[in-house]
Amino acid sequence: MRFGLFDWIEASPTRSPREVYEHKLELAQAADRLGLDAFLVAEHQGTPLSVDGSPAVMLSAIFQRTRRLRAGALTFCLPWYDAYRFYQEVCMLDQMSGGRLELGVGRGVSPIESRIFGLQSIDESREKYRETLEVFFSACSQPILNFSGKHCQYREVELHVKPLQRPYPPLWFPSSNKDSIDFTARHGYHTALLGKPADARALFDRYRELWDKHRNDPGRHNAHVAAPHLAKTQHLVIAERSDEAKRLGEAAHRAWNSHIHHLTRKAGRPDVHDTEAYSADSAHPLIAGTPAEVTEKLAAFIRETTINYLLCVFSFGDLAPEHARRSLELFAADVMPNLGNS
Repeated sequence: MRFGLFDWIEASPTRSPREVYEHKLELAQAADRLGLDAFLVAEHQGTPLSVDGSPAVMLSAIFQRTRRLRAGALTFCLPWYDAYRFYQEVCMLDQMSGGRLELGVGRGVSPIESRIFGLQSIDESREKYRETLEVFFSACSQPILNFSGKHCQYREVELHVKPLQRPYPPLWFPSSNKDSIDFTARHGYHTALLGKPADARALFDRYRELWDKHRNDPGRHNAHVAAPHLAKTQHLVIAERSDEAKRLGEAAHRAWNSHIHHLTRKAGRPDVHDTEAYSADSAHPLIAGTPAEVTEKLAAFIRETTINYLLCVFSFGDLAPEHARRSLELFAADVMPNLGNS
């Protein structure tokens, strides 16, 4: 088992964006000191779910404040980028971090957000995502970029920087169904499941079967990664008293829940996922309690989902920074050591 942090970097009704960013950087420093593996951030646009409009800027600051912690976006939404500039930013981040970048790539889950960038359909977003990724792979392998596609045209562009990790940083791609699991498994991507925990075992069993079958195929995108991470996010609030942890967690989860559905509800559309705190069908349930209670629940969660990578969400909704830090510290001291063999 490995343990990392995931964070949407939400807007706060009581703290300025500057204070929000500073809190996340302090969490990254604490995670670095306490031995967690990585800090992964979301990318969303035009919603209080995220004020992380440029993940590269946040990641650059995280790398400056940490020494061993890996960090990355889960995901960079490739249709929203110029392909050449995306390549340049990835190379810079990997070089500046000393090779600690984790590289999540995707098309962006929200069509509403994609329209900000002039993309009118899922098919158009998917097409631009694939072309941008193709440009990235080509640039990583050549000294000169030549590319002619529907969205990108580059001719004789000199490339004076490459990623420090070769051929490029480890790739992540989020999964939500059988089709995306098939894609991630064949290419060996690290993946985080977007869905309810009860669905994870069957999907991850399929991943392992396909990964083993195709692990030596030529042309795999993540062939340089020997052991893929199969991850799930989990909202966590930990305190010395169970009632306090639940009170804080439930209030924060309600605020987060309003953020994740903000755009669809504003558009008058139904919620895409069940995200209630204690629903059996929730894609993002809450675990709150004492270290002993959380350890027991997480051990069961790990057995149910068969994950090998837990992405802890300690800072969400309007939870005060001191409570998020306390959850992280209690997790590292009293929970994490007891979950390694779960």
